Amino acid sequence: MKPSSSIEATEYYFKQLFADQGDFQSKQLIIGGKEYILFYFDTLIDSSLVQEFILSPLLLRPQDAVRDVVSILDYTETDQLNEAGEAMIFGKVVLIRNGESTLYVLGVDLKKERSINIPTKERVLRGSNEAFIENIDTNINLMRKLINSTDFIVKTYTLGRLSQTKVAVMYIKSIANATIIEELDRRLQSIDIDYVESPGFVDELIREKKFSMFPQLLVTERPDRARAYLMEGKVVIGSAGSPDTIIIPVSFWSFFHSSDDYQISWPLGSVFRILRICCFFIAIGLPAFYVAVNDFNPQLLPINFVNTLQSSVKHVAFPPIAEALSMMIMLEILREATIRLASPIGQTIGVVGGIVIGTVVVQSNLVSNTMVIITALTGLASFIMPSYEMSSAVRLLSYPALLLASWLGLLGLAFFFMMICIHLCQMHTMGFPYFTPPFSFGDAKDTLFRAPIWSLRKRPAGTAPSNRTRLSHPRSWKR
Repeated sequence: MKPSSSIEATEYYFKQLFADQGDFQSKQLIIGGKEYILFYFDTLIDSSLVQEFILSPLLLRPQDAVRDVVSILDYTETDQLNEAGEAMIFGKVVLIRNGESTLYVLGVDLKKERSINIPTKERVLRGSNEAFIENIDTNINLMRKLINSTDFIVKTYTLGRLSQTKVAVMYIKSIANATIIEELDRRLQSIDIDYVESPGFVDELIREKKFSMFPQLLVTERPDRARAYLMEGKVVIGSAGSPDTIIIPVSFWSFFHSSDDYQISWPLGSVFRILRICCFFIAIGLPAFYVAVNDFNPQLLPINFVNTLQSSVKHVAFPPIAEALSMMIMLEILREATIRLASPIGQTIGVVGGIVIGTVVVQSNLVSNTMVIITALTGLASFIMPSYEMSSAVRLLSYPALLLASWLGLLGLAFFFMMICIHLCQMHTMGFPYFTPPFSFGDAKDTLFRAPIWSLRKRPAGTAPSNRTRLSHPRSWKR
């Protein structure tokens, strides 16, 4: 709808449109014999910016054109009333002058955001101490400071019919695969939803395997980690209102990588990475293995160990499957309690609750000593993974593994891991394989272990980057 040259008609339109809005304001001014009206939401604008960059210049030069007087960068003109109304919701001021049909949209929105702080969910021993915040523009600023190149591309989308959430897609043009960018653009453009709350919404709306428990997008709050993946040809997605960004496409092995791996010597980084992969199998299969060897296959263990195991469960009232399930559920309850409560109370509940419950259930002959040790080791193995999403998936997968082991013994556990492997091999992210077994040295040297930096001459082939060459002559100083 186009505005009328009558200032009263335009004022009537906006007052009718925002009649129920308690913070909507209109201010009428007479400057140099000309009538002006400002429309705005007083909770969204910075009044000092209005005074300094709009009103003061108009008072000094009332006869000049508005575009020549207003000294503000975020300046646009429109002849559509609905566009001006939507702009006000984003913190803009709409200025009209009597006798003109042009609407001047001026950006003076109030900036309220927390300061850039240290990462709280991805703490590392070495590396950057900056973390993303809820303001998407600040997050883009952090990334542009880390990547000073014209090849660094930022595309913005507006998702959510009601929320109008700003989503930013970032990638390196000379490295990223164009097919991935096109496919991601197609999926984002097809999203039709009322509101987008966080990158988790985008994750579920663009992922391929809707019912898989394995995470298909990597979540990070660290700008330096996001930059590292951008340099491998991946894409980073951030949204307004969330300090988390998501990285696509990623492989199964990406969830075992930590920023610390590249800040320490490569032998240590390799050992820690292999340890995390081993803990993946421990967290899923250790309780199931305990039940299997206790009920089905005790002959697989040394006789001394079998005697110790049998003596520990001799007076226990429940079968091994009930032991394992009760202790694993108790571990989940303690974990949720420590997360949801305030930090000092949560830490106390975690320590005291673990000690008290562990001691009482053993003394009451409800659970064996061995089961308490296995539960503790299983929990620690799941927490060692750098990705919270993968850690949660591992804990959930341990339950079906436990049930199959209680039914078929070690055969059931082997069948479960075979089904997991088949499922992973069938998965794709953005059209690229999610799980590629690292059978060759070239595939394994930055997946199963961390090879020296000077040997990582090629970028990972999993996402088919347009430029695979990372290093040409890394040690040219040596002759």
